[in-house]
Amino acid sequence: MTFFARFRALPRIRPYSQRTSTRTAIAFITIGSALTLTGRRIKCDHGSLVDPNQDEGDVFPSRFRKPKWTENQYISADELLAGGPSWWPAETSGIDRCDALTIASNFESEDFISAYFGNVKDPEDGRTYIGLFDGHNGSATAEFLSVHLMDLLQRTLAKLPQQYEYSENLDLHVASPSEDDSVNETIKHIFREVDEAIIDPTDVLSSPSKTNAVRTLREAYAGSCALVSVYEPDIRLLRVALAGDSRAVLGRRIKGKDGKDTYAVHVLSVDQNAHNPAEEARLAAEHPGEKVVDKGRVMGWGPSRAFGDAAYKWSIEIQKQLHQKFLGDRPMSDDKTPPYLTAEPEIKNFVVKHGDFLIMASDGLWDCLTSEEAVGLIGVWLGNNEKSVHTDHPRRDYEGQNKEDRTVYQPKDLPVKLKQKDDTANYRWWKAEKQFVNVDRNAAAHLIRNAFGGADNDLTNALLSMTAPRSRRYRDDISVVVTFFR
Repeated sequence: MTFFARFRALPRIRPYSQRTSTRTAIAFITIGSALTLTGRRIKCDHGSLVDPNQDEGDVFPSRFRKPKWTENQYISADELLAGGPSWWPAETSGIDRCDALTIASNFESEDFISAYFGNVKDPEDGRTYIGLFDGHNGSATAEFLSVHLMDLLQRTLAKLPQQYEYSENLDLHVASPSEDDSVNETIKHIFREVDEAIIDPTDVLSSPSKTNAVRTLREAYAGSCALVSVYEPDIRLLRVALAGDSRAVLGRRIKGKDGKDTYAVHVLSVDQNAHNPAEEARLAAEHPGEKVVDKGRVMGWGPSRAFGDAAYKWSIEIQKQLHQKFLGDRPMSDDKTPPYLTAEPEIKNFVVKHGDFLIMASDGLWDCLTSEEAVGLIGVWLGNNEKSVHTDHPRRDYEGQNKEDRTVYQPKDLPVKLKQKDDTANYRWWKAEKQFVNVDRNAAAHLIRNAFGGADNDLTNALLSMTAPRSRRYRDDISVVVTFFR
């Protein structure tokens, strides 16, 4: 296993920590907002604060003026966006480079990113596993999944034989999931099994302890989406599993009609939320006569699939017991026929080619950028940084990356065919035009900067200067992983 990291510790940032077990390397990345917090000071002077000989006008000035904010009260957008790691795994992993970054909107980010880079020569399992977990109602579920779901996936899949034999003619249709795909069925089983364990109240109901109840059900009351990619380098097969509204998009370089490089966009997941007709139909069939989907929400939440969120999964009787005896939430009046949410993922298989890249991101990115814009932006980024992606000297080539590109890109300038309609909401909410730049060394930071204002540096700094709860009206926690395949 080879695991390189570039991470710059910043004020108000949880330090990057690498947890490694026998088999799994997991990276946790959290970066806060731009407001720095200083310690409180209490000062007391003995004696009277008012000189009896002073004129009253001098003691009590007629008007108080608020001091103007200063730069040292805030961390700049450039500093925040420089906080993400870049990894250059071993050549045998089938991956040249992987960049990641999480920017918080909540007081503490509810998102977690995990990565294990495999080795095709490993006799047990040469697969690479990357997970992005977008939490809600707290970070407990996402943090739990970033450790335990990833570990169980790796340990279980290591025991399965390879599903396909590699062939140069292996195409997208051959790689599509089938009923006898044991790997995909195992992934689905593991997702369901982990969620069942998270929300299981048996231990709580068999004990009188409220403390045990609160601590045991911590992950059950919170919730999280899960986006996991599993890459088999020997057959170049990528599997993407999604439970929630995060998204995975693959970019592939092709030649345009004019002979210039452009990028094809392959969306490898479908957002599972109230705007997904298939999900709306599924919920309507499972809960006839109920208004499960209303005003673009599923029982008041965004995603229609998630881990945890036990209030939408427990029976009414269990919810009543927990409420009466164990400080549980009161059952909701519209909670008639649970479960309403499921953690079973939808899975898509895809055959990767040299030079492809995969963007995995929470919905916070897709509120700002379309799939096509994200792929086009990585295409622009590669124009300055490709040498540091496909390299045998990562430190030298990373430090030597060119950051002097001052070009301002309009969406139409990106090397990708855009959709006719931009259905993202945030730039309209900010009353701003999309204009992009290419100034970041880290590909994930590049996407996040352009999601949060791009060429409008004032807008970027303004958005990142907001703190919760007000920031939640303008931006979500945002997590991005960009993987470049060998």
